[in-house]
Amino acid sequence: MRKIINKRTIASAAMICNSIYGQHAYKSGNKLPWFEAIGLTIFAFTLLIIVAIYTLHLYNIKQKLSKEKDHLNKLSIDLKSQVIKKDTQFKETSLALQIIKENTFDAIIILNNLGRIIFWNSSAERIFGFTSDEVIGSDLIDIIIPKEKVVEFTENYNPDKTEQLNSQIKIIHITVIRKDGTQFPAELSIADVRNEESWNTVGIVRDTTDQKTLEQELRVAENRLKLSLQGEEENLWDWNVQTNEMYFSPPVQSMLGFEQKEVRTYYKDWQKLIHPDDVVNLLHELEKHIDGKTNMVRAEYRMRSAYKNWNWIYTRGKIVEFDDEKKPLRFIATNSDINEQKQYELDVLTLQEQLIQGKNKSSKVNT
Repeated sequence: MRKIINKRTIASAAMICNSIYGQHAYKSGNKLPWFEAIGLTIFAFTLLIIVAIYTLHLYNIKQKLSKEKDHLNKLSIDLKSQVIKKDTQFKETSLALQIIKENTFDAIIILNNLGRIIFWNSSAERIFGFTSDEVIGSDLIDIIIPKEKVVEFTENYNPDKTEQLNSQIKIIHITVIRKDGTQFPAELSIADVRNEESWNTVGIVRDTTDQKTLEQELRVAENRLKLSLQGEEENLWDWNVQTNEMYFSPPVQSMLGFEQKEVRTYYKDWQKLIHPDDVVNLLHELEKHIDGKTNMVRAEYRMRSAYKNWNWIYTRGKIVEFDDEKKPLRFIATNSDINEQKQYELDVLTLQEQLIQGKNKSSKVNT
């Protein structure tokens, strides 16, 4: 490259000399005075240096432009690669979100910083009964929180706050409501997510009805195990005060002559087995205990057996579990067969009556 510059510089110098001296400047017959020749020579070399500098400057500019072009080409390739990568990631993310939206079992709800719903997936539609179009833009509290639970919910989490939010997941166990008005227990996982200049709240709602049922069954099993360890499980019966479902152990069934197996029935069916003369007093004792007026139920009453006769039963039981609102939930009791005791008492009464009648006859004879 330097050789090219030198050649161009010499050519430029020759052109300058020809212009200054003319085509016959070096012929002997056309010699200039020495001082003019020196001046012209200095002028020619000055122009030559200027031309050389300018030519070198142009070359440097060309080199820079070439490098910039290469850099831009590289940037263009990198940009295209990033665009393709981002586009792929966007498609993958969109696909993942679509899969989550359509196939996840839990309800996924996204709120803006004012607590308004901006996303409502298909599971939320299935669980709560509202379509996405029905709830978008609505306040979450108005949609899924029962009126009597609003205070409890806002104490645990306030969706209207705009400051001091964090991305930590908070789990709230609360009762929620469906479109048809039915309520069910749920686990609500909440996390605040930063989105550019604002915050969004992501909530995942899981129906814990089955879980609560399993927990309740576990508590029932634990209570029965405790009674078993205390030697009282044999004649156990269990009453769910809220659903009126009742459980009777095999020995309780055998006590009345029924087949020895675990039986689940309902309060109204059990009530039909009680003797008409005893049912009012027994139910009154149960009601007093449920109302918290007594610590335990102790009652003697007659129940109809499988053989249609009346068996005397002694029941001792109490409320052992309450729900979240402190209302009685489960009543557990044990039955004892007191037929022999009652027969003995009847025999004693009969004997006493016979003795009294005998005395009366003797006194009449003596008179």
